[in-house]
Amino acid sequence: MVPVPGEGSPAPTAQQADYRARLHALATGRGVRVAVIDTGVARHDQLARLESGPDLVAPDSPDPHLDCDMHGTVVAGVIAARDTGIAPSATILSIRQSSAHYRSDARDAEARGAGDLESLARAITAAVDADADVINVSVVSCVAPAIAAKLNTRPLDDALRLAEDSGALIVAAAGNTGGSGSGCSPGDVVYPAHGPTVLSVAAVEEPRDHADYSLPGRLAAPGTVPLGLSPTGGWARGDAASPLALAADEVQPLTGTSFAAPVIAGTAALLRERFPDATPAQLRERLHATAHPGSGFVDPLAAVSATTFSQSRVVRPAFVAHPAQRDAEPARRLAWLAGSLAFLALAIACAAALRPRRIREEDCFNARHVT
Repeated sequence: MVPVPGEGSPAPTAQQADYRARLHALATGRGVRVAVIDTGVARHDQLARLESGPDLVAPDSPDPHLDCDMHGTVVAGVIAARDTGIAPSATILSIRQSSAHYRSDARDAEARGAGDLESLARAITAAVDADADVINVSVVSCVAPAIAAKLNTRPLDDALRLAEDSGALIVAAAGNTGGSGSGCSPGDVVYPAHGPTVLSVAAVEEPRDHADYSLPGRLAAPGTVPLGLSPTGGWARGDAASPLALAADEVQPLTGTSFAAPVIAGTAALLRERFPDATPAQLRERLHATAHPGSGFVDPLAAVSATTFSQSRVVRPAFVAHPAQRDAEPARRLAWLAGSLAFLALAIACAAALRPRRIREEDCFNARHVT
């Protein structure tokens, strides 16, 4: 990730500011707890309501706020950053479940990092035990169908059932193709997105086209975050070291279904505030009913301002493949809301002499170990 100074950052347009004002006049996520099962969520001035969950990556020296991978913090920011988040008043519960900087099983030569289906099941259970209302999972496991048929997924299935029965809505990334770094292939079974009660989220690009890197999902949201929360403090954009970079100094945007899912999770947090007694099934119904037909694209304002559950039209879940509509404006508005809403906040952070907290190299980048 590349730090971004506050000076010279563009401000939101009047239309974008108006959109945010109208959205948050209805709900801000206050009183709603959103669990972020990811690589950890770092403490940040933009995340005023951040709670500590378990660290399943390094349980012997736990720190759920150590985000070596610079991923979970960005995800949490999309949901609840003070000046950029969909639900800025929501509480974030950090559950550190995976990291590419750790190795979890010496017997598995294909293991890319700590985190597996068993630990995912434990993370979901921990989120339920902590009274999470919404659970965002932007880390996925992609498995070929022939292998998936032989997997014992009972612990994960039980955890998903527990969440549903306890009133927690699970939102998960649909998965990226290998070209975007996740290693998924079309036709793979993607966990936990494959679960029947999980809202899987595909990524779209302007003008609301299905992103080439995205696997299908039940709903869709912008997958690019122009500006994200940095785990070391402040703001950042992309990764100059990305293998997709055409030149050494080229900065790639933060892109993936990982960042589409929290748009939906944040929207669900707003709905939970407005309708505290709604079941996960009712929240799913409302999100489906208010999504754009054919594309599955969710506009948070449309979802939050729509009629009551009993009056809303019922739309059956359908996996999004290639959106039919090409209206660019909602996608532009949501991309700004989900990632770069807070350009004004950068100047504030600069004026306040924000001092980034450095993650120690020995804590992260030399942390590869086998247990």
